Amino acid sequence: MPSPKSAHRSGKGADLHRVVNRRQLIALAALASISGPATLARALEKRPPDLSPDDFEVVIEGIEGAEGLVTAPDGTIAFSCSNAAVGLRRPGGSVSYIGDPVATGGMAFDGQGRIVAASVGALHGRDGPLRRIDPATGAVEILVAELEGRKLVASNCPVVARDGTIYCSHSGWTVGNIGTRQAEGFIFAVSLDGSARVVARGLRGVNGLCLGSNDDQLLAALTAEGRIVTWERAADGGLSNKRYASPELGKVVADQKAAEIRAMSARQRGLTGYCDGLVMNRDGSLFVTLPFANRIVSVDRMGRLSTLIHDPTGARINFPTNLAWGGPDLRDLFVVSRGSGSIARARMKVPGIPAANWPL
Repeated sequence: MPSPKSAHRSGKGADLHRVVNRRQLIALAALASISGPATLARALEKRPPDLSPDDFEVVIEGIEGAEGLVTAPDGTIAFSCSNAAVGLRRPGGSVSYIGDPVATGGMAFDGQGRIVAASVGALHGRDGPLRRIDPATGAVEILVAELEGRKLVASNCPVVARDGTIYCSHSGWTVGNIGTRQAEGFIFAVSLDGSARVVARGLRGVNGLCLGSNDDQLLAALTAEGRIVTWERAADGGLSNKRYASPELGKVVADQKAAEIRAMSARQRGLTGYCDGLVMNRDGSLFVTLPFANRIVSVDRMGRLSTLIHDPTGARINFPTNLAWGGPDLRDLFVVSRGSGSIARARMKVPGIPAANWPL
């Protein structure tokens, strides 16, 4: 995928992009026809990961309720925690906290350096609205509390486009059923004027979101399906042409509960495909966390699946949830380990796509 500086497509460039997408779909269809999740799981088990736990350096420890993170060009890392609305690690290493605890989950910076924060409040018996937090003033405000006459309870992961549109996943109305058959999840969009609307429905456990190069596509992790889906973005923020952007990432079982997965052996958990956070690099490859498996996988532009890191014992990567690009060249891949309450980073060969608060 071209770098952001050359990502505006027209004419032959757009035609080439459509051809690549068709080739990717053909490759995914072929893969699905010859291999099921069990075959893919065995392949992941046999092929050595690209990185080892020693390739990851821990940069923050002792986070209570670690879940989401975002980075800023000056080196600041914002992270979710259970003891405040958000935690901030400054470039010099100092850590501070903003606001009262609000069950913050996934987060994103907007173009003005404010933090857009989701909340899966249902996990704590509370509402789950979408908030905005200003690190400069400490102000915490609610952006979206309800949609279509119903209070939000499981806002999960936001992402912000460069035109200011905010997208956020809402996983469903109940929690705990990781493999839920209920396609009650949705994605909503918040426009610059503050109005919000649902732009995608009927999603099984929709979770992490990310944008593609030039913000031309929105991608989402469907936890219950163990797959990534993508849509094309319209100028008005709408989504169309939904399609799969990955094969099944491992074994998933319909209506499998979190407690049932945790009761499995480490080897069995290591083959599960329940996905959470995701990011894309400038080559168009996706990196996706599989928390129960202690695994991060990669999916290239042709839909080929491989393992970036698998840490069966959780020595460095322990229940990974979210990812973010950082470092001066955007080649640092940061990962939250919820199981150990830490954030670690590894150096990657190809830089990531810059978020809305980063220069192109």
